Amino acid sequence: SSTSSPAVSGAAGRAEALARGACLTSPGEAPIVAVDVIEQAGVKMYVRADLALYDPGGRLVALAEIKNKRGTSREWAAKTRRNLLALGGFGDAVFFLLVTRDRLYLWKDAGTDPVELSPTHEVDAEAIFAPYFDRAGIDSRNVGGHAFELIVATWLGDVMWSAVSTEEHGDDRDWLERSGFRAAVEGGRIEYDAAA
Repeated sequence: SSTSSPAVSGAAGRAEALARGACLTSPGEAPIVAVDVIEQAGVKMYVRADLALYDPGGRLVALAEIKNKRGTSREWAAKTRRNLLALGGFGDAVFFLLVTRDRLYLWKDAGTDPVELSPTHEVDAEAIFAPYFDRAGIDSRNVGGHAFELIVATWLGDVMWSAVSTEEHGDDRDWLERSGFRAAVEGGRIEYDAAA
């Protein structure tokens, strides 16, 4: 159970308050993803997923970690997920997405134990994000980290809120349906990392 929090300012203050168990959302809203404060060699680190996706009832259903890189593999994805989970701070969601510029990796019902597990689905992300880069007028080969996060968030928003069929959400069209991802997040909301 969460406690009420006094006024907190700044990302570090919000992260500290969350680490103490404070609730920084309005009454009736789902709490944001938990933050772990990890101290290594005297340095505090705040660990969170880049995006958290909630269903219409406010239940956390998916976490997304976004890496602005190319040339990844299933093995790299499994190790990266394991390493992220070993740091802690990730809520227990049904889905975990690891998104890169050229691949999208999805785990379903994999839990939060820091073990190396192959993704449940692997999809060509270039085909998914190409229309978004085109609309934004951004060259996908030179996109910055924040711009790529916005592209991913826009696509996820379309998956969550649009009546557009899955074939308009990229190649490998039915993975959204087969995995149950679209049904789980449909009509929900996205929360951005506030402890950056």
